[in-house]
Formats: sequence, structure tokens, C-alpha cells
Amino acid sequence: MKTRTFLIVCLAGMITACSQKQSAVSVPVSQIDVEKLLDSIDYDMDVSGLQLSDVRLLRNAPAAQKGFPFKDAYVRGVYSTTTWYDSLVWKFAENANFENVKMKDDEPWRDYYYRASQETGLLKFSDQEQAFINRLQEREKELMKANFEAGEGLRVNMQNLVNPTQLKEFDSLLCQHLAKDGFAIVPATHDQLFHIYEQNDYNQFPNFVTTDLYLQLYHLYIDCMLREVEEQKLLPMMVSFCRDMHQLLYNMERWSGFDDLVNKTAKHNATYYNIAYKLFTGDYIFDPEPGDIELEEVKKVMESANDFSQFMEDYKEIMFPYSLFRPRGHYTRSEALKRYFRGMMWLQTVPFGMNHKSEVLAAVQQACALKLDKEAQKKYHTLDKFITLLMGKHDNLSLIQVMTEVEKTGLQMEDLLHNDEAISKITAALKEIGDKQTRIRPKFEKTSHDKINVLPQRYQPDAEVLQTMVDNENKPTLRPTPKGLDFFAAMGVASAEQILMEEKTEWKAFGDSLKSMKKRMSEIDWNETTCTQWMNTLKVLTDKEGKEKMPYFMVTPEWDKKDLNAALASWAELKHDAILYAKQPAGAECGGGDEVPEPVVKGYVEPNSGFWKKAIELLDNTASILKQENMLTEKIKEVTERMREEAQFLLIISDKELAGQQITDEEYDQIKVIGATFENISLDLVRGKDQYLMGWSDVQGADKKVALVADVYTANSDNNPEKSILFEAVGDADEIYVVVEIDGCLYLTRGAVLSYREFIQPIDEQRLTDEEWQQQLEKNARKGVPEWMKPILVPLKKLPEANEEYFYSSGC
Repeated sequence: MKTRTFLIVCLAGMITACSQKQSAVSVPVSQIDVEKLLDSIDYDMDVSGLQLSDVRLLRNAPAAQKGFPFKDAYVRGVYSTTTWYDSLVWKFAENANFENVKMKDDEPWRDYYYRASQETGLLKFSDQEQAFINRLQEREKELMKANFEAGEGLRVNMQNLVNPTQLKEFDSLLCQHLAKDGFAIVPATHDQLFHIYEQNDYNQFPNFVTTDLYLQLYHLYIDCMLREVEEQKLLPMMVSFCRDMHQLLYNMERWSGFDDLVNKTAKHNATYYNIAYKLFTGDYIFDPEPGDIELEEVKKVMESANDFSQFMEDYKEIMFPYSLFRPRGHYTRSEALKRYFRGMMWLQTVPFGMNHKSEVLAAVQQACALKLDKEAQKKYHTLDKFITLLMGKHDNLSLIQVMTEVEKTGLQMEDLLHNDEAISKITAALKEIGDKQTRIRPKFEKTSHDKINVLPQRYQPDAEVLQTMVDNENKPTLRPTPKGLDFFAAMGVASAEQILMEEKTEWKAFGDSLKSMKKRMSEIDWNETTCTQWMNTLKVLTDKEGKEKMPYFMVTPEWDKKDLNAALASWAELKHDAILYAKQPAGAECGGGDEVPEPVVKGYVEPNSGFWKKAIELLDNTASILKQENMLTEKIKEVTERMREEAQFLLIISDKELAGQQITDEEYDQIKVIGATFENISLDLVRGKDQYLMGWSDVQGADKKVALVADVYTANSDNNPEKSILFEAVGDADEIYVVVEIDGCLYLTRGAVLSYREFIQPIDEQRLTDEEWQQQLEKNARKGVPEWMKPILVPLKKLPEANEEYFYSSGC
């Protein structure tokens, strides 16, 4: 039994208004002392001046006197603060004799309990009590009609909240923002979004399930899937590929006789694969011993600082971006992943510049070698097809494209290298393909216009937008770096474009550049790859299908910003997951007992049905690619099924909310425990092979936090005096409070949202890892929060606390 607690008795007071232009706002303050309701109820009292929350409490007082275990968690919670209610509840349970009431098939215990209580007449009211209840029910209906009758500049009547004491203290600033917008985002420092929902479960606080929660889980799904596939399948595959290619080219060198051209070219190519093998494995291929070139290149890769190269013709006088070789994203999580990152980055970025005949010959010879080895081709195609389906097509020319042109000549390698006419034809054909294919080029080119890579990085449409939305004409540049908003504006997200236009840039070509990118983005096949489908899902999130049926708070400019924040944060997660494969543009280069049923805590799902449908489609298509390419591990298969079940459930609830259909108690139970559900799925994703994780506290390293970072643009144009790198990031998880209408009643709900960040840092500083970003957040928790988000943020001196004296779960 809890310590006797009194609700404060006073007239409904006003909380100081936070805006002179808006009506003053307050939450209802109880005029009832529930402790006294055991012995004294004035059945003739005047109820016309009572607030809705008090009306509901009084209406249930006769039942409380009999120890009825209320199904409504809030009402039970308030009465449980008295010295008498809980003991009466147990007496009610002891008097319950349900032997003559048969349980129906598949009938939940709670439904059976309340049905049996009614059928056995456990809860009976006198005529006086019933008349009192009826009078209060009428008053309740009358008050509920005024849910949205608020003052000037306000959208919702906070006096009609039915759970006003859900918070220990109700901050006036929070109250004002809720009245104005129906929701408010409160900056916080939660490690994970699901932690907020688990706190809600414990405190019986109504959940508001956001799209952000699922988007975060999908990112983790992609991220952990890639780790598993890369470490278990792709790394050994590429080690074998490099060994095969090195052997073929080393043999060409040994058997070249007195052919200096073949010998020199083969030696260069063997060196290329010896370096790649070293990066993938940590060891050189010991026949032959590494030379000075291998040692020098590997040293520069490991130091990851831009430098000149004596190995690459294009970069003898122009610095090569060795900074790209610094493992970032999930590639910092294990030594094997670090090696895979560096090895793949070598194959993807070290070019054969077509301005140099010697490098064209090197690419041609590699193509000839690959043509001779069907097994090497199979390994190449397996990885290439998988990455293409996930990330996109090659941007630069690939080794396979060179092989196709080589096959057209019908010449053997030795003859081909010496046939200037044939080499010229191959060069011309490849340049023609490259001119049409390559879209991500530095505006200030200082190296070969067309480049060949063994496995080029991938074209993604956002990169094209970012490189276009920069001023490369004026000196100095009037817009040195693009913004994440640019991509969403180009996709047709009106709120993103409006924010950009309100910034009033001095760059006169901004409007035309955006217009051209909107046209270009309209030409993209958004179903082509997993990444483009992900991007399109974020566009659908902002479109809000069925807007006319959506709740009041979702059809406002303020909610548009909430959606935009979620979309941009998820996009930052996408760029984090694709950081190895996507080509980066540059300017230059956790129940209760069965005696008494647990109460029902009503919750709410963000009813964006269009998004939930698209999220299911995205997950299905991702799983289909994994299965098709034989990359679907048992762990990922099981997680996929669980994630689909959750997304399907959230879609069902959204559709019910929009249609005004009744949500069952069991569905509310599922919403209540969604934090534990998402934590368990996340644990399954991050656990290593043969690793057992009891809870999130067992998770170590950068995965413990939701915060992550990705560098997406290198601002090094010749007309940019302050060269920098643009980062897209996610900060710690924030809280969102939303006033929602459920069955005609206004409830204060709480959920979690992602926190989008964007910032630049000087180009001479190392590209950030997740670990370093998380360290920065410990010193500056709000770094990179965009200005346009601040109107919907409610920074409080102290985070709102749930009222644990009233509300706590008997479960775990």
C-alpha cells in the first residue's frame, strides 16, 4: 500500500503564458481530494464547474469505493495514491467467483475478468450512485465537444487533458507549445529511441510511436546486415579475387620474355593487387617481397592524409584523397571490417586515368587477365551485382566494361598492348561511355576526365544534387557547401524548399540550379536500388498520404518540420551505411499477476499510412535482394520477419486511427511494450556470432548510441578559400510530447524522435568516426542543430519527469 498522498486541492489556476500573442494556457488542476472519496461523495454536488479530468475521476468514484480494478491505467493510477483503494481491489478479487462463467476460445484473461465481473454482478450501483454516474457522463460528453476550442493562436484545449498529472511537474513552456502546435520536441540525451518507450512502459505513460523509431531500426538492420555479409562473405571473396588477379598478372610479368611493355605493365598491375591484398588481409603476397611503391602507398593509406602519389599518374602533381581511406561508419567496429573498408576503397577509388596511355594499357591488361579466369569473374560479378542492387550502378568506368571492349578486338593480350589502333578504339569507346555514365565529377577537374576503377563507387542521386547546389562561378564562392535540404527540395519536398528560399542566399543561380535538379530527380527510377527506395520512402513520409484524415497536429507547417527532421536524420543514417560504396561529390576533387488484470495504457501510432506501406515494401525488397543473391543469413532472415510484423502492426493501427475504428486492449498492450520489442530486435542485430547480450547495457562501443556521422561532400573548389568537409549526422535521441485524441478524449503522450545535425569542419582535419562524433556531443550536445528546427524545439532546464507516485508498472 502506498503512502497516503493527497491531490492538491485548489481552483483551476492559470500558468503564465509564454507568448503575448497567444491566449494564456494552463493544464487542469484537480479540485478533488480522492482520499476523501471513500467516505464522502456529495451526490447532489454541482458538477458544472469541474474540468474533464475531474469529471472522469468522480464518475468512477462509486466503483472505486467497491474496489473495482479500473481498466483505464490513469484512473487506476490516481486512485492507487489513496490509503484505501488497493486493499479494496484485492478484496474485490477475493470475492470474485467466476466458476459459472466459461472462458471463450482465445479470450484474453483481462476481457474474461471484466465480462465475468459484469455477468456475476460483482459491480452493482444503487439508484443514487447510478444517477450520479449518469449526470457525470452527460457532463463528460459536453466537455469533450470543446477539445479543440482553444484561445487565439492555439490549436488544442489543454484544459481537456484527461491525464494532466501524468507528469510530476508540467512546465509552462511545454504547456504553451502543446496548446499552440499540439506537440513539442524536447531536446534530450537518450542513447536510443527505444529507451524512452521503455521508460513510458514502466511509468504507464501513453506512448506516441513515431516513424523515427522504425527508421532507426531499419538503419540498424541495413548496417548490421552489411557487417555480417561483408565480414563473412565479401571479405574472403575479395581476398581470393585479389590473390587470383595478382597471380595472373605476376605470371604475365614472368612470361613476358623481352617484351618490356608487357613486363612493365604487368609489374604495375601486380603491385596494384599486392597493395589491395595487403589492405584486405594485413599481409603482402610474399612472392615477390613488397617493393618501395607498395610500402609507400600502404603507408599513405594507413595515415589517411591527402598526398601525392608516384603510383598513380593523375596524382603525381595533384594530391590524391587518401583521407577517404580512414574507416568510418560501421567499419570501425572490428579489425576485419577496417581491412575490408581499406581494401574496397582501394579497388573503388584508385583510378586508371584515361589521359594516360600507360594506365589505359594497365586497365586493358587487367581486363585480359580477368577474361582468362572464370572463377575470378564469378567473384567479381557476385560482389558487383549485390552492391549494385543495394547501392547503385557504377559512376566511373569499370574493369568489366573494359573487358567488354577488349573482347570486341579478338586480340590476345600481347598483341593488343602493341596495337595502337585497337587501343585508340578502346579508349574512344570507353570515353564515349564514360561521358554519358559518369555524373559525379569535380567542377574543377585537374586529372583525367574519364577514369577506370576495378570496382567503381556508385552513383546515388543525392550526390548529384549536392555537387550542383554549390556556387562554382563567383570568386569567392557565395555558396561553398550544399545542404541536406537541397536534396529533399529537389525531390519535391515543399517544406524543404520553403526553408531554403527563406534563407535568401546571395547566389543568384540558386533558383535555376534547384529547378534543374528537380527536373533531374523527376527522371530517377526510385525503385532501382535499396538506397533509392529508402530515399523515396523518406519522400513519402513527408508527402503524408491521406492528409485530409490525419489528426490536427499532423497537418501543420510545424509538423512538416518534424517530418523533415526525421527524413533528414534517416538520410544521414543512409549515407553512414553507404559511406564505403557511394561516390562522394567534391568541389574539386522488457506482466503482472493473474489475480487482478493489468490496466490498459492507451497509446498512439503516428498515423502516416503511406509511410508504413512504403516501409514494408522497402523491407520486403531488401530481403528479396538478399535472398536472390544468397546473402540472407539466418539471423537477418529472422529479424526481417520480426521487423515486418512490427511494421504491419503499426500500419494496421494507423489505418484504424485514421478511420476512427476501435483499437483493442491487446493492441494497446502491444503499443505499450514497443520499446522492449524494438530493443530486443536491435540486440539481435548488433550481437556478434556466439555472443549473448542480456540487454542494451551489454552493448559496447559506438553501437550503444544512436548518434552517428557521415561525411558527404568535400568543399574544395578553387573559388572556395575556406575549404571544408560537409557532415550529415544524428545526435542523441530527443523526446516528443503530443496531445492526441483517443475515443474522444485528449491524452498527453510521449515518444522519441531522431535529432538531425549538419555541420562543416576544415578540410585538413580527419574525417570523423562515430566514436569521435559521440565524444564531441558529450561536450556540445546540440552541435549542428539547424536553425529551422528551433521553433518546434522546447529546451527545458530539466526534462519532464513521469509521476511515479501515481503511475508505475508492476511488470518488468
